[in-house]
Amino acid sequence: MNASNTQPPLNPGDQAAPGTPGSGEGICPVCSGSGKTPDGKDCPNCGGSGRIIEGIGGG
Repeated sequence: MNASNTQPPLNPGDQAAPGTPGSGEGICPVCSGSGKTPDGKDCPNCGGSGRIIEGIGGG
């Protein structure tokens, strides 16, 4: 990895890096898009954003 790379780190729920062909943004299935766990902490699956990058289409 090179130091000038400005890509944000992937969250555990991400299936691909942002901008990857065939991927898109979706609602985190763990927190239902709230970005929080029931105890008010940041969701560990999406990093608190409420969104994940997932594969789209295909078959």
